[in-house]
Amino acid sequence: MNQIVAKMRRVAAFTAALASLSVLSPGASKAQAPPPSPADSTAKPAAADTTSKPASVTTPPATPAPASTSASPGKSSGKSSSKSSKSAQAESTKAPKASKSKAPKAAAAAVVVPKPYEERRKEDGVYAKWLGLRFGYANRTGETSGDGFIGYGISYTRMLSNRYAFAAGINHDIVGHFADQIDVSVPFTGEFQRVFKMGSEMRPYLGVGGGYYFRKYYRTGTEYNTTTTGGAHVSIGLTSQLDDKHVVGFETRVAWLKGRPGITNPTFGVGTDTETIWTAKITWALVY
Repeated sequence: MNQIVAKMRRVAAFTAALASLSVLSPGASKAQAPPPSPADSTAKPAAADTTSKPASVTTPPATPAPASTSASPGKSSGKSSSKSSKSAQAESTKAPKASKSKAPKAAAAAVVVPKPYEERRKEDGVYAKWLGLRFGYANRTGETSGDGFIGYGISYTRMLSNRYAFAAGINHDIVGHFADQIDVSVPFTGEFQRVFKMGSEMRPYLGVGGGYYFRKYYRTGTEYNTTTTGGAHVSIGLTSQLDDKHVVGFETRVAWLKGRPGITNPTFGVGTDTETIWTAKITWALVY
C-alpha cells in the first residue's frame, strides 16, 4: 500500500514539473501574450540621431525624378498611344482646312484683274497712254485723182495690255489736187492694235479698224460736191520712246471706202464704186 502511494506521488510530481515547463517555454509565452493595441501600430519611429554630423554641412534638396523614369512601362505606352491618336486626329482635322483654304486662293488666281495705269507705266515705261500729232503724205488712187498732197491730224492711243492698244484719231488729208483744185478727205477713225515689243524702247504694231469719212471737192467750178462715206482700214506702224514724256513714230495706212458713182467732177472725173486712200505720216506724241 505504501508503494502504491509512493508511485502516485511520483506521477503527480512529474505532471507538475511538465506543467511548469510548458508555462516557462517561449512558445507558450508568445501564444498567451496579448495582442498589441492600435496606438502601438500607429506610433512613429524614433528620429534619427543627427548629432554625429557636422553643423556646417548642408545637404542639397533632392531633385524629383523625371516622370518618364517613375512611370511604369504600361503607363508610358498608354501615353504614347494616346499622343499618337491625338496627332492622327489633328492631322485628319487639318487636312480639310488646308484643302478648303487652297480652293479660294485658286479661284482668286483665276480671276484676272487689269493692272492700274501707274503700275503698267512702271513696267512698260511711257507706253501707257499718249496724245499725238501726225503729219505726212496722203493720196487717192485713180487715173483722175491728181497728185497727192499733205495730210495732218491728231490721235489718242491707250495701251490695254502689254500686247494690245486702242487708237482713235481725226485727220485732214488732201488726197488729190490739180493746181489749186483739191480733193479733201476728213476721216474720224478708230482701231485696235496688236503691239510687238522690240527691246525697251521700240514698239511696232499692226492695226485694224474703220471709220466715218467726210469727202469734199474745193475750187472745181460749179461742181462743189460734198458727201460722206465709210470704210475699213489697215495700218502698220512703229513707235519709239524719245524720253520720259515723248514718243515718236511712223505709220502707213490703207483705207477702202465706198465711192461716189454717178457724180462727175470736171476736174477729178467720174466717181467710182470704191476708193482707195493711203497715207504715210510721222507721229509725235506727248505722254501724260
